[in-house]
Amino acid sequence: MSFKTDLHQDLFRLYERYVGEPDSKKDVYGYWLFILGYVIGAAGVFTFVLGYAGNADSYTLIRISGVTAATGLAFCLFGIVLMLPVRRRGIQAGALGLAVALGGVVFFGYAYPYNWRELGADYSVEVITVYTIGIGIIAGVTALVPILTGRKGMFVEEEGTTEDPPILTGDALEGAQFAVFRDENGDWTWNVLHLEALAGTESSAVTRPDAREGIERVKSQISSAGLMELTTSAFRLYEGRDGTWQWALARDDGSIVGTCAGEFDQRDAAENSVSFLKDRGPKADVIEIDDAAFTYTEERDQWFWKLVDDERNPLAAGEDGYHTQERAEEAARTFAERYDQARLLDIEHVGVELHERGDDWTWRIVDDADDVVATCTDAFGSRRGAEEAAEALLPELGSAAITVAGEPTYEHYQSRDEWHWRLVDENEHVVAQSPEGVADHDDSERRAEALQTNARDADVAEIETAEYEVFPAAQKLTFDEDDDLSMSANDQSVVTDGGTAAADGEDTTEWQWRLVTSDREIIAGSREPCGSPEAAEDAIDRVREQANEADLIEFENAAFQVYEADDGEWRWRLIDEDGNVLADSGEEHTSRSEAAEAMMTLKEQAPDAELLEIETAAFELFVNEDDEWGWRLIDEGGKLVAEDPSTHPTRDDAREAMNRLLEHLDSNVRTMDRAIFQPYADDDWHWRFVLPSGETVAVEGEEHPTRDELVDSIDSIREAAASAQAYTVGDVAVQLYGSNEWRFRLLDRDREEIADADGSYADRDAALAAVEELTAHADEAPIFAIEEAAIRLDSSEGWTWDLVDRDREVIASGVGTASNKEAVMSDIETVRDLAPIAGRVDFDVASFELVADEDDEWRWRLLDEDGRTVATGNESHVSNEAAREAIEDVRSLIEKASILEIDSVSFELHSAEDEDGWVWRLVDEYGTSMAESTQTYEARTEAREAMNNVKAHAPEGWITFTE
Repeated sequence: MSFKTDLHQDLFRLYERYVGEPDSKKDVYGYWLFILGYVIGAAGVFTFVLGYAGNADSYTLIRISGVTAATGLAFCLFGIVLMLPVRRRGIQAGALGLAVALGGVVFFGYAYPYNWRELGADYSVEVITVYTIGIGIIAGVTALVPILTGRKGMFVEEEGTTEDPPILTGDALEGAQFAVFRDENGDWTWNVLHLEALAGTESSAVTRPDAREGIERVKSQISSAGLMELTTSAFRLYEGRDGTWQWALARDDGSIVGTCAGEFDQRDAAENSVSFLKDRGPKADVIEIDDAAFTYTEERDQWFWKLVDDERNPLAAGEDGYHTQERAEEAARTFAERYDQARLLDIEHVGVELHERGDDWTWRIVDDADDVVATCTDAFGSRRGAEEAAEALLPELGSAAITVAGEPTYEHYQSRDEWHWRLVDENEHVVAQSPEGVADHDDSERRAEALQTNARDADVAEIETAEYEVFPAAQKLTFDEDDDLSMSANDQSVVTDGGTAAADGEDTTEWQWRLVTSDREIIAGSREPCGSPEAAEDAIDRVREQANEADLIEFENAAFQVYEADDGEWRWRLIDEDGNVLADSGEEHTSRSEAAEAMMTLKEQAPDAELLEIETAAFELFVNEDDEWGWRLIDEGGKLVAEDPSTHPTRDDAREAMNRLLEHLDSNVRTMDRAIFQPYADDDWHWRFVLPSGETVAVEGEEHPTRDELVDSIDSIREAAASAQAYTVGDVAVQLYGSNEWRFRLLDRDREEIADADGSYADRDAALAAVEELTAHADEAPIFAIEEAAIRLDSSEGWTWDLVDRDREVIASGVGTASNKEAVMSDIETVRDLAPIAGRVDFDVASFELVADEDDEWRWRLLDEDGRTVATGNESHVSNEAAREAIEDVRSLIEKASILEIDSVSFELHSAEDEDGWVWRLVDEYGTSMAESTQTYEARTEAREAMNNVKAHAPEGWITFTE
């Protein structure tokens, strides 16, 4: 149905529903034209009011609103004209006025503003005059309706109203009516009229004007209609409205048995088709199928194939239609080839499919409904490469950690044999990481926990070249023999807060110092702990004082040393090359010579030991048992006050290390009782996170161009580090992300995306449930590839199957549904067995084929030797057997049928269907029924007489409408 017809019907339905029953088409169109004019006019007014806002220079706005409002007014008035009971002349006058008014609107659009009101040629008077004349004509028609232009008014007598008899309302086929009229003397008299319904229409009209139009068409053609009397079946040959020729096979009662399958451009082609039916139809056999066969049907100008078994039960059907039967046959053969080799996608939970993407291969995860869950973002040069990637992924996916984007996270991961960690903030940036790998996972966790525990309170401390750090010494608690809590000053271990608490609650923290450079190289450190930070600072001052006055002493073997003790007494001792005391005088001497004499007695037992006389502090360069060199600072009393924290391969290296102490001897002193962020520059700016013990447990995750930017970023790092949750990630991790809708992606150990979800989920819990389902069954997921096609099970509405290609386009489907999975698997195997051996149905010169529609109603069709459909049956049957029996009647009808060419409107007189008697009907030149008798007549002459009465009186009959 065309757009014009649809609009016409919609307008009438709306009018009838909300306004009332129209008397004519112009009532409806007038009403909607009035509404349209009102909307257009209102739009013009609102455009001016809302947009103009007092701006007198807005010419474009005035022009648009003026044209719109003036057009709307003209349409409104003309719509009123159409709704009034005006005569044709009045409508013509109103149309003329509308044309003149619209001409004035166009004239205004041209003239305004440059030829308006003393501007340019000034056409303002002419424009107003033209528009006013047009509006005046329309308004004049409206005003003169009751007098001159109306169909009902002063000079038109209005008809009275009467109740409609049943025969006029369709409630009876026969009735009587009293007709009251004036006789020749002016007196009233009446007649009784016998009313009989002679004919009716098979079709219906949507609106009253459409019904009137149909009646007028019958009235205009019924008088010239010829008569065709059908005593046997006949082929009706007629030309369609589009100029093509068609035919229909009708019984002697006029019922249509079958029609041609197509349309013919020429009359001769249609006659040849009828001749083929008359020659071949009576002898045509019904097609028999062995095992299975492909059948082909044409629906909506498209050809479809179907696989049926030997009982014509459908097994499979193609998804797409084709323009020709040959294409459909080719598609059926392709189906048989693909189905035989197709893999059955029997996936219980999830599977991994390998598929081509351009010139490369990749993989994707599918669920048990064969919906794509996630797709790999990488491409591989071969299918084997994609398969290896999937094989490596699945075992790891089963134990993968599940993280959430937007939540700070510590990620512990193993690279080769070492463990590392990184801190990811809410923006998915790596803001901190381990400084180096460690062998133990627990050690990696300890370092991350150290950052998490201390980040919020950590200071930002920058070391320019070198700096003394005073830090709490490590201590641990022990138990004595009586299980009393006591503190061992010699046994030490790390404490979280840098201090310890004695049994009585007093702080027993001891302090040490170290001299470190900006890159955390320790130049020197204390040997013994101090009782307070102040004492440690005093020790640093003493080192500075002693180092400035110290001499350099180098020895490779043990040495005797005479020194003055703090109390003024003299002592001696024997020290080895590492500075360890091997022997001591054990007693004090009043003079140096006395101590030396006692020492010489022992020296005879150690003749190789050197003799050192210490009067001031001294640096000692020594070599240890591993032939490594170091230095130590000894005060004038022989006490070790500082030492090299490391050893060196040569004496020169040890001396250089000692000189570095002297170089940075006057560095600043800082008490380090908590962890620090230490910024440092190396082209860009970096930071390291250092505990009071001096251990670096974290470094930056990304570089910063300036120091200020680095310092500004530390606040966000503090919060992320303190609130982050810890996860251990392997080769793959699953990350949830989203806000309104949630998705997930797979990441490798370097946080590079491996795959991304294809769909989204309503909330986070739904996405998490999908991920847990995926990870729970990843180990058992099959890996497969679709070569040409695959068979997919569908249990959404009963069990069935689809044959899909590698792009998941449905090629064919099973017909019907099975009750369970085992049943549909049996159906699949049946199709596997029959599809390869199913051939095209063997057609004779002409063959009848029985086909079932979607409602399981059976019809016949006649095929030629090429399998093309020549004719189709119009009657449906409840079973295959009933349709087969009906073919016997069709053969007889074809054999006896005559050929009738319909080239004009004709009456058909034929026997009634399913009962004795005769009926008639009026058909147009296209074979469409226009009217038919309302009753069955016992004799042919009665039917002919009724038909002749209709033919004689119907052209002059009046039209009445009843509700």
